[in-house]
Amino acid sequence: MDERLSINVTIDGHQYPMKIKRTEEEVIRRAVQLINDKLVMYKQKFSSKDKSPFDFLAMVCLDFATKYLNSENTSDDSDFVSELQILSGEIDDYIQKSNVL
Repeated sequence: MDERLSINVTIDGHQYPMKIKRTEEEVIRRAVQLINDKLVMYKQKFSSKDKSPFDFLAMVCLDFATKYLNSENTSDDSDFVSELQILSGEIDDYIQKSNVL
């Protein structure tokens, strides 16, 4: 059974306690880092005088949602399949040359 882990993450200076699966910790911490990096980018790009913190968070959400939807529409794995076919051929050649089987 996957043990639950209590962690605190900080997004834009605010701490959020979470209970997560141990196996999710690295991904969640990377996600938090990406969010904070995007927030810094937007705060540097746009004047924070005219914007509330929620405006920057909204822009980060829009950025990630757009990327998610674009990746969902381009689930082209032909490069991956091509690489697998090449590797499979190389393994077959090696087996034949080595008389392993």
